[in-house]
Amino acid sequence: MSRLDDIKEQIKTTAIRIGHSIQESEGYQKLQDRYQSLNPSSQKLVWVGGAVLAAGIILFYPLSQISSSQSSMTEFEDKRGLIRDLFKTYRESSAQASIPVPPEISALKGTIESILSGANLLPEQHVGVIETAAEGRLIPQSLVSHVLEVKLAKLNLKQIVDIGSAIAAISNSVKMKDLVITAHPADTRYFDVTYKMYALNVPQPTPEPPPEIEPRPKKGKGKSNSDGEKAGGDE
Repeated sequence: MSRLDDIKEQIKTTAIRIGHSIQESEGYQKLQDRYQSLNPSSQKLVWVGGAVLAAGIILFYPLSQISSSQSSMTEFEDKRGLIRDLFKTYRESSAQASIPVPPEISALKGTIESILSGANLLPEQHVGVIETAAEGRLIPQSLVSHVLEVKLAKLNLKQIVDIGSAIAAISNSVKMKDLVITAHPADTRYFDVTYKMYALNVPQPTPEPPPEIEPRPKKGKGKSNSDGEKAGGDE
């Protein structure tokens, strides 16, 4: 306890000595003379200004720390949101695409023919469903399984939309790459249409390995054990 009192006395003595040094300085004497020459209202303003300055000096450090902590918190929240978005994008990109295997070309032709039959087209409107080769560089050749062109003639706009929607909905792995519409040469009220369907080359899903079958005990061994247990029971 005496040690703490000694430290307090030393701090008090040092403060008094510094205060006397300041009061004895020439600059302090000039400020004191200038202050004494002021009227009472000006002296009050000096006191108020000094108090405000002292309060500003005292509060500057904690206020700067609060401002710095707020900016650090804002930066942290921004980085946290960015990291969450990156993880979300990574999970979405890492998720396996659920694209089914496209139907075989014969099955695809049969489905298209059934759609055309349901549209009640006249024989001259049904030009043909033919197999052709992939065109352009939009879809690489390695990603295409087979290509079909559905050629129809003398359709109205409603038939074009209905038939195209039905064909495009056959499978998620069968895409309509092109839709070519031209006016019918004999009657410009109707249109000739070509739907170009691309079946994607989706690999077959890898079958899961069958579960391992636990080996069963041999019959002879089991029989000898049962015989031994029986003999032990007889004893």
